[in-house]
Amino acid sequence: MNTLKLFPNRYKKLGWFIFIPSLILGLLSLSSFINFPEIALPVFYNSGFPLSSEESGLFKNTEIDFFPNLFGILIIIGGILIGCSKEKIEDEYISSLKIKICFWSLIVTYSIVLVLFLTIFGTFFFTVMILTMFLPLVLYVFRFNYLLLKK
Repeated sequence: MNTLKLFPNRYKKLGWFIFIPSLILGLLSLSSFINFPEIALPVFYNSGFPLSSEESGLFKNTEIDFFPNLFGILIIIGGILIGCSKEKIEDEYISSLKIKICFWSLIVTYSIVLVLFLTIFGTFFFTVMILTMFLPLVLYVFRFNYLLLKK
């Protein structure tokens, strides 16, 4: 059997430790329940807002919402560690389940995206599409672990 190269099982616990708090804090920061301060940082590229006095271009200092970006990065890192780590018993059933759940999460995500394209417009659409970027990984992690627990 040709198997995928996965992280060792011990990375799964680290992934959960990163993923869950980041997901909760990320959702709280987007809902404005917790307001994190903007931080001035050097960025690779700042496109700037057309009506702002902010200078655009490469390698500029700008005020950014650092914490939502940090939470997004940590959600991705934690999700990859969870989703791409071996189970304690990695057999053909687990491999088959991983592939099925991966396709399931893509089908669900793009079905939701299709509905969003037909129903939501304006800046809210942009916000929802940013959140949708995380959806395949989040669906995969939760669905796979739910089915493992159910078994």
